[in-house]
Amino acid sequence: MATEHGYKLVHNGTEYLLHCDPMPMADGRFGAQVVIVTGHDGPALVERRFSALEYFEVEDEAVRYARKWGEAWVRDNG
Repeated sequence: MATEHGYKLVHNGTEYLLHCDPMPMADGRFGAQVVIVTGHDGPALVERRFSALEYFEVEDEAVRYARKWGEAWVRDNG
């Protein structure tokens, strides 16, 4: 999954790919969403999706929040 707001994060020797993209909402706001992928180099691929974590008026705010939330999730669960 290639996205404009994707990047690698290494935590405790494990590489995570985080995709933090704004999700357009019907009311014009943007939902913060993040997809966290591990095991992308082999058969142990795990993809976790976290959608509509919070809502923002501006796309960039949604992306920043998703990135911060995703990094915290990796720290706490990785």
